[in-house]
Amino acid sequence: MKKSLILILLLTAAAVLSACGSATVAADAAQTAEPDYLIAEGSLLPVKALDMSFSASGRIVGVAVKDGDTVRVDQVLANLEDVPEADAALAKAHQDVLDAQVALDDYKASGALNLAQGQLEVILSNSKYKNARDNYLDGRSTERKARMDEAEANLKLAEDAYAQLEDNEGLDPDQLDALEARLTTAEAALNSAQAAVDALTLRAAMSGTVVDVNLIPGQQITAGETVMALADFSSWVVKTDSLTELEVVDISEGQSVQVILDALPETVLKGTVTNINERFEEKRGDITYTVTVQLDETDPLMRWGMTAAVYFIPPEGQGS
Repeated sequence: MKKSLILILLLTAAAVLSACGSATVAADAAQTAEPDYLIAEGSLLPVKALDMSFSASGRIVGVAVKDGDTVRVDQVLANLEDVPEADAALAKAHQDVLDAQVALDDYKASGALNLAQGQLEVILSNSKYKNARDNYLDGRSTERKARMDEAEANLKLAEDAYAQLEDNEGLDPDQLDALEARLTTAEAALNSAQAAVDALTLRAAMSGTVVDVNLIPGQQITAGETVMALADFSSWVVKTDSLTELEVVDISEGQSVQVILDALPETVLKGTVTNINERFEEKRGDITYTVTVQLDETDPLMRWGMTAAVYFIPPEGQGS
């Protein structure tokens, strides 16, 4: 009876040990199967953003927008004080273009008249040549010979000029070129004068939301100084510049990612790698590359510049 009890105890212990061992193996297997995602830190950015600045220096006389306003392309954002010299130059440039265009149009319209005048010049030159030739034949002399040669040369010039007019619809190519060049020069001056006036008005270069307006009327600003920004918040991207040369080789465009913002730790956002910079940066002795992730989802609590953890899902794990 005692031996049977001992045997039962031994069998029970063996079963317990076997069960524990199986549980340990299962746990180890589960731990091994857990994916080892590459993680990087990045920043949340609007899909498109643009700093705005005047291309001329001057004093602010009007600000047409405020932070948070939605604007469309080419909408007026702010104005600088008018410059009388620029306005005068623009008016003169307009007049110069008008004068050059009229001169060109008038000359082009004179083709028929030029042909008639050219033909008349040939007829008159030919008549003078015949008279000079007849005079020479009536009484040959050095003077009459010279007059005949001169008349013949003039006839040749008239005939050549008329032939050229006929080939160009009654217009002299050199004169036409000169008038067209005058118009081109005047138009270039007009464009320059218009640009100088346009530089006094800041217009939206893209549609979006106005951010960081840094202008008040009366403020003096310099050309190129950032005075506000425009952002497209319709979608978001995350950029990370912390991937080293050893890590970036495991990333590819089109790869799926998961993004968790530090400010929204309970929200997992899906995204896709859309760009891997070809150019490197050197940071703290490491060679790094910037990777851009386009987010497929948004959250109303998202804010420009939020810190994000980016989990790069291995290609074999995509869709799982």
